[in-house]
Amino acid sequence: MTTLLYLLAAVFCLGIALRAWNGDRGDPVRRAFVVLGALVGVYFAGFALFLLPGMGMARYLQSGVAPFIPPALLWFLDRLLGGAWAPASPAVRRMWAGAPLVSALFLVSDIALFRELPRGTPSEVLLGVWCYGGLLFSLRRLWWEHGHTESRVDKARLRYLLLLLGASIGFLLLEDLIRGLGPVPDPSGSLAHRASQLQGVFPPVSTVFTTLFIYFLHQVVQLTRLLDLHEIMSRISTLAVAGLLLVVVDGLAVLWLGGLSVNPVHGTFQIFLASVLFLSLYDPLRRRIEGRFDAWINSRGRRLELTLAEVDRDLARSLSLPDLDRALLARLFGSGRVPLASLYLRDPDTGLFRLVLQKGTTEQPLMRTIASQPFTEGFLQGERAYVRADLAWRSRRGDARTRPAGLDPDVAEARLRAMDAMEADLTIPFRSGELVLGWLNLKDEPWSDGFSQDEVRRLAGTVARATHVIENIDAVDQMKEQHRLAALGTMAAGLAHEIRNPLAGIKGAAQLLQGEGDPQQLAEFLQVIVDETDRLNNVVSQFLDYARPFELRTAPSDLNALVRRTLDLVAAEDLPAGLRILSDLDVDLPPVEVDPDKVRQVLLNLVHNAVQVLGSQGTVTVRTRTAQVRARAGRAVDAVELAVEDDGPGIAPEDMDKLFIPFFTRRQDGTGLGLPICRRLVEAHGGEILVRSRPARGATFLVRLPVHARLPVAPPPG
Repeated sequence: MTTLLYLLAAVFCLGIALRAWNGDRGDPVRRAFVVLGALVGVYFAGFALFLLPGMGMARYLQSGVAPFIPPALLWFLDRLLGGAWAPASPAVRRMWAGAPLVSALFLVSDIALFRELPRGTPSEVLLGVWCYGGLLFSLRRLWWEHGHTESRVDKARLRYLLLLLGASIGFLLLEDLIRGLGPVPDPSGSLAHRASQLQGVFPPVSTVFTTLFIYFLHQVVQLTRLLDLHEIMSRISTLAVAGLLLVVVDGLAVLWLGGLSVNPVHGTFQIFLASVLFLSLYDPLRRRIEGRFDAWINSRGRRLELTLAEVDRDLARSLSLPDLDRALLARLFGSGRVPLASLYLRDPDTGLFRLVLQKGTTEQPLMRTIASQPFTEGFLQGERAYVRADLAWRSRRGDARTRPAGLDPDVAEARLRAMDAMEADLTIPFRSGELVLGWLNLKDEPWSDGFSQDEVRRLAGTVARATHVIENIDAVDQMKEQHRLAALGTMAAGLAHEIRNPLAGIKGAAQLLQGEGDPQQLAEFLQVIVDETDRLNNVVSQFLDYARPFELRTAPSDLNALVRRTLDLVAAEDLPAGLRILSDLDVDLPPVEVDPDKVRQVLLNLVHNAVQVLGSQGTVTVRTRTAQVRARAGRAVDAVELAVEDDGPGIAPEDMDKLFIPFFTRRQDGTGLGLPICRRLVEAHGGEILVRSRPARGATFLVRLPVHARLPVAPPPG
């Protein structure tokens, strides 16, 4: 078992060093950690081999690398605490220069002069003085840093490192003293006997603490915050207590039987039954023990865990935004762990994300609206959350030598600015398939260094459950809007019918008067009557198109072919010479289940709008590509995207929210019903229509249609 423990420690240290090396090879702190982890791993591997029969020479591998561990540890601490790119201190340089000499002197003298002597030789004393002196110097370095730092968080982190390093050095020194001053070991016999003799009377406790110390250093390198260390310590303490209890249970079983020598079979079976009994009680026992340690070591994390358990229970009964406010934001705020919580949701009309809920007060109002790009790009690429501490670290790594793969410092800085505007330390998205519906922002206490990895994971799980609530809220709101618009459509259809008959009479009378051949002025007035009557009739006709139910005749269609035929119709019109209509079509576009006439109507309307905005000069570009759209059930499905882009003046920001409101228009001859009709036709297919605009750089209308939609009958508007 002792040999296996050393071997596992070696594999762990070497593996964690390799992981750090693969993470960011340009980081000087990581490089120093890789050297330290590799040396400790080789040290443990050498002693593990030495414990095997016939591998006595392997102790020289262990002793050969031992002098290099103190300078490697001090070098790492200098880079971690004194600055990644700071030059090595004189002490580190002297220790690096002396380590090869000490290693060579030990190997030569021990092999040549003291190979056959028992332990405690002068060469071993020299090696021990060098190694323990260097380790104590590193411990002093940590102690000095702990005394001079003013940060509460850094002090707590350094206390953990001091505790683990001190325990590692103390137990290692105790084991070496017992081995060196004890009787000469007899390595003959079985593997277990040889290992126990060479290890000495004291068990390898230093190996456990050293491995934990290396792991904690790796957590610091990985930017894991203080709370992660609290959680790790709480879990380790829980496992240690549970292990001790199991030893007690099995020990009592052995004492009850009077030992295993009388009847080993019955004794082993009794120990097996005692262990099974303990394991059957372990889960509730573990929760109780872990709760006690959490309350002592990780009280903030425990408080958040209990709050999230209550949130999960309440989310199942949430059917509206006020319910979500009470179940999620109010509980997080009431836990005392989150001084500010805010919820941003996507506006389907503009594609922007708007602040809809907030718990907690701020000195400055939060940013009300956030653009989708570039803030949501990381969420679309699969990032679970944005953590301020990680983004701040990445934004500072602007040097090409230290830039981590996967995130440019400028992108990290842009995300940080958005989080600053929302006063967020943690941002977790509401994702439905490939769509981002919004996000939850949480602010931590001012003195804290953020949320731990386990807390982020737990919060992300709660937000994932809240995503279903948001989807259900959207579905209920859409149903209410459909009923409201259906009633409005019924009323409008009757009203339009009553208006249309008088208009027909007015037009007929005006046409008769126009045929009388009276003076020129009378003819002009009569022509105005005819024109205005036609315009009113057009308004009524479009309103009826908007209000009445219609039937979709869907069929598998080639969207690219629809675009080409529609653009041919537009090109046949008398367009100005300075106006260009271009297409950029994805040749790999899948067939889509749509009503071709309705889609053509949408495209004609959007292209005509773009042409009218441009006037006599400009370019209209129609593009197609694959995409995804949120289906009515709330999940994301495969879709095709149709984009109509112009390079005109764009849309005024104050008009973006009004584009799809019936009768809103900025054109003198417009009815304000073209875009609402387009939106209704697109939504009848289960798709969505979005608009993007840049002042003085044009506007883009995006139509996304699901590939396999089968919706034969369209409801009234909405």
